[in-house]
Amino acid sequence: MVSRLSSSLSNRGIQAVSRELFGRNKEFRIIEEMLDSALAGEGASALVEGIIGTGKTTLLRWSEGQARQRGMLVLSATAAPTERRFSMGIVHQLFSCLENAGVPSTPPGPGASRHPAPVDPQYLQLSDLYKVMSTTSERIPILVTVDCIQCVDRDSLLWLGFLLRRIENIRVVLLASQRRGEPASDQHLLVEFMESIRPDRHLHLEDLSPSTASRLVDALGSCVPGPAETLIADSGGNPYLLTQQILATPSAEQSGDGDRHDSAADLPIRLRAVKDRVLCLLRRLDLDGLRVAHAASVVGGSAMNAELIGELCSLSVEDASRSLEQLAECGILHPTSLAFRHPIIARLLYFDIPRSHRAVLHQQTARCLHNRRFAPADITPHLVRAATLDEPWMATLLLDAAEELLPGDAPTALQHIETVERHGVPEQSASRIAELRVRTLLELDLPGSVPAQYALLGLSSGHRELAARAHRLADTLIRLGRPQEARKVLNDARSGRDKGAAAAAAAARLSRHLAHICMDDGACADAPRGLERLESVMLRRIGNGDSASAARRLCHMCLATPRTPYGSASWYYALLGLIWAGDFDEAQSHIDAEVRLAVKEGAVTRLAEARSVRALLHMHRGLLTEAGHDARLALTALRRIGADAHHMGALARSVLIDVAVEKDQLAEAGELLDVQVPSAGQPTAWWHLHLAHSAARALGRLGHTRQALTLVTYCEQELGRRGISNPAVLPWRSTKALICAGLGNLPDARRLAQREADLALRWGAPFAQARALLALAAVSPVGDVLRLTRRAVDLLDVKEAPLLYAQSLYATGHAYQQSGSTVRARELLHRANEVSIALGADGLVELVQKALRDAGGRPDPRKASAEALLTPSERHVAKLASQGMSNRDIARLLQVSLRNVESHLTHCYRKLRISGRGELSRFLPAKDGAAGSTLLHPHATAGYHSHPQPA
Repeated sequence: MVSRLSSSLSNRGIQAVSRELFGRNKEFRIIEEMLDSALAGEGASALVEGIIGTGKTTLLRWSEGQARQRGMLVLSATAAPTERRFSMGIVHQLFSCLENAGVPSTPPGPGASRHPAPVDPQYLQLSDLYKVMSTTSERIPILVTVDCIQCVDRDSLLWLGFLLRRIENIRVVLLASQRRGEPASDQHLLVEFMESIRPDRHLHLEDLSPSTASRLVDALGSCVPGPAETLIADSGGNPYLLTQQILATPSAEQSGDGDRHDSAADLPIRLRAVKDRVLCLLRRLDLDGLRVAHAASVVGGSAMNAELIGELCSLSVEDASRSLEQLAECGILHPTSLAFRHPIIARLLYFDIPRSHRAVLHQQTARCLHNRRFAPADITPHLVRAATLDEPWMATLLLDAAEELLPGDAPTALQHIETVERHGVPEQSASRIAELRVRTLLELDLPGSVPAQYALLGLSSGHRELAARAHRLADTLIRLGRPQEARKVLNDARSGRDKGAAAAAAAARLSRHLAHICMDDGACADAPRGLERLESVMLRRIGNGDSASAARRLCHMCLATPRTPYGSASWYYALLGLIWAGDFDEAQSHIDAEVRLAVKEGAVTRLAEARSVRALLHMHRGLLTEAGHDARLALTALRRIGADAHHMGALARSVLIDVAVEKDQLAEAGELLDVQVPSAGQPTAWWHLHLAHSAARALGRLGHTRQALTLVTYCEQELGRRGISNPAVLPWRSTKALICAGLGNLPDARRLAQREADLALRWGAPFAQARALLALAAVSPVGDVLRLTRRAVDLLDVKEAPLLYAQSLYATGHAYQQSGSTVRARELLHRANEVSIALGADGLVELVQKALRDAGGRPDPRKASAEALLTPSERHVAKLASQGMSNRDIARLLQVSLRNVESHLTHCYRKLRISGRGELSRFLPAKDGAAGSTLLHPHATAGYHSHPQPA
């Protein structure tokens, strides 16, 4: 009860306890009215009824405090099951309080006794006791409280009923409490007592509502050991259970997570006390109450019914039904669903069962449910905890369930597999179990899956199966940065001497995958020979940078269904070709589809790869927030399975570094910049080159030019070894040119930048050309800068590449300002300011605003966030749209035309550089005055970083 919480927190008085009786305002009002009525000369009575833990005793103690404040005399008694056999025991308790208060209590008339007779009461004795109460109440009003009236002895209950029927004539308030569902010492007298109370004063205390329970949790503040929602759901809103959970010893695990305990001895002391109270209640119900409650805690869920409980407890269906009804009446179970009202009680009862007996009950439950043809989802939780899997269907059912759970719920699948292994693997299921274990470990522990995959290779029974498993193992090794081992696995798998069409087809698939691996680490110069002709020609054109339009056509052909499956290595080559060729819209539609497919499949590695590549595309498009979000999700998923250091983990880190560069948050990049150059002769995975290039850009911004030069030179050597000269793939020449310029080596800087511009022109993708022109302008003489930057602006489309477009505007505006054309400079810089703010490119924003001030302009101080780019009307409409309102509803609310709303939203999309209303919430906070999603940073960039950087 809540009063127990009060006494354990401090030695506060009754008034302090009342503040912890949340949600009882109605009961307070009724009791206060009764006390005031007694003071006015009219008695009253009430019965407080509820299940265990709802605060009945606390409410009685609160009432006693209120009565004493009003100058009333309080007579209090508490009944107990162990004292039922003592006649008039409660009457003795009450009149002892009267004597202790020093109030004369001798009834009028000769022969009246001050104490109740120890024998069965007669009417005269009842009348004399009533006269004592009446006479005393004439001197001072009285409050009589009786706790647990269901346990009151028969004779005392008879007298209380006698008093109750005459109480309105004297200044006495009778307040009793009853625990619902518990058997009474005399059910007939108890019913008669209850019928004598006015219906409006029959107070039913229920569990607290979620909102009221939340207020109770908030009142306890720092005591709360976990999420309030979890505690409230676990306690069902019962105030006693909730407070005992909160006040469990700090060193104990949160009781809401029952799986952390395995027996009653593991529970915190307070929860053990709760368990003992519940057990006492159950033992008082009937002989079978505790056994049925134990069985119900094992069965749980929707499978609960009297027939099943009866079979587990060796009871008839009628006896089991009666016990379940009693459990529902006393508040342990729901009356309809028969589920536990308070999950914490179910767990406490479960832990009270000895482990060995618990396992037997689970085994019996699983067998009963299987015989009744329940769904596998109802049976498998019991099989996992069963004593033995003594029937063949049990292991088969667990393995079937594990297969259905993959890849979405790998931890549960692994639990099923380990259960089967623990009880002995059936010989006919050995290969299947090994396969399921590998699939599970791929979602949980990628390094740990390698030994299991090697073991599985030896169990392969055919060419196709061997090829598929070798392919999967090689993929895993690549993701873990072990390419040499991956190549060996594939070579060993295809070196068999078996002949036939199946063996030839398997060898061809292995050769193709081997070519992909060789291309990834650059170990084989003739890798494309193992690929299809279309794919080989496409990759050669992309690497040489011959023609973006021709490469784009080849990529479209490769991506055409069903030539290349989604998510395959060939599919990703074609997708990256589209990105490097500047066809961002088409690439976006394909990668979005792959992300949806990966989410539906649930495989961690596939989803992480899709998100990493989509982050790269977002980065090319200048969508910094989206790029960072996808990269963080991918890196987190890969880190969870131990695969974040290589392959797509390197790409995700690369994108996060690029986002930090553009957002001017390099100080937060931290360990992302810790990139080491591999030793000579050691093959390097492709995405590690992207990581090294991004780290070189960031280190150059930070002034670590020597370290940056080492990384970019390494990229140059690796790309040269692979025969890749296309600047759209990795613009290392631009980055190296800017680093050389920062070191004062302008001749080499201009040579590198000019070479990149020439190669980009040959490639023909506008994005690559503009990026190269900006780098060339950054290291060119002042007279050439304006010509180069204007060409970059003319090449770009603000919708396709807004960040690079903003960088081009800044560079052109800065060049105009240097040449003295300040009016044109301010025009371009204002536009660059808007676009860069909308994208959250804080580093560029600072450069633009500095240049704008130098050109005589004044950046609008209100435009410190993307939201501030909008007019008040646009902002109002956009906020309503971001909250889910339709255009028609907005027009009706604001009393404007539908066309007006559509026009405002169109302007918002253009200014914020977004495609629709689904992205408005990124820029518009839920509450007025909240900080925008893209705030400017106060610090400026330094060194050579005053030049525009390629995206």
